[in-house]
Amino acid sequence: MLKTSLLVLGGLAAGLAIAFWLQPSPEPRLAAALPAGSAPLSTAPAADAYASARVAALEDALDAEILQRAALEERVAELAAQLEALEQQPRFGPAIREGGGPPVDVETTRANVQRAVAGQEAQRERRAVERLIAAGFAPDRAEWISRREEQLRMEALQAQYNATREGRALEPAEMLAAGRTMRTELGDADYERYLSATGRPTSVGVRDILASSPAESAGLKPGDEIVAYDGRRVFDMRELNALTLEGTAGESVVVDVRREGRTVQLVMPRGPIGIFGGGFRGR
Repeated sequence: MLKTSLLVLGGLAAGLAIAFWLQPSPEPRLAAALPAGSAPLSTAPAADAYASARVAALEDALDAEILQRAALEERVAELAAQLEALEQQPRFGPAIREGGGPPVDVETTRANVQRAVAGQEAQRERRAVERLIAAGFAPDRAEWISRREEQLRMEALQAQYNATREGRALEPAEMLAAGRTMRTELGDADYERYLSATGRPTSVGVRDILASSPAESAGLKPGDEIVAYDGRRVFDMRELNALTLEGTAGESVVVDVRREGRTVQLVMPRGPIGIFGGGFRGR
């Protein structure tokens, strides 16, 4: 019996040693995660561009998440209003309340819930309009923007519904279509005021700069805000990346940067800038 136990233990130890020896090293797995032919991030410009593209994709996903979270918060507010109304009313159904009393009037209770939800929605719309008026919009213009925002949100929900029915993921362009439409209809100046009033980004904030990048050579610094590229206003990283792909690669372009309350202009070649950044909200 003792010999059998020793043989079993010895076999297990040998098996573990062989498995450990055959396990692949982490380095090949890391290399496989990079594009074919890429050098390490610290030395390859191609890898820097790949990292910038990944960051831009994350920025797009964050913008979409913000829109979805706003819709979710509105739904939570509606449910909270319904719950509050129900707590103030007897239970649904013909049962007698605790301590005696007449049956509950279901239709009256339903009507009270509907009025409470409508009142909550009207209050939310008034607050949205008031924020826009405080940002400098005329009252009628603020009301139009608020209504248009609701229409575009409904279009976004319909796009999500259609994509789900078709068994596919919503494309980034579809998720951000509402913002693009609003910008076109308002114009850049009013769109910036609209974003600021609703607490959304109005520039591309520079958080970090890659070594030996065009951004470093041009004098861009962490904390700067990129507000225009080649004379065109930008509000987020996605727009900035799209503009770098236009025109002739390598041609000199002027980048407008907000730095410590003043605007400076930097010149760099068209192409990957070499920054990690994102939107600065309401600025």
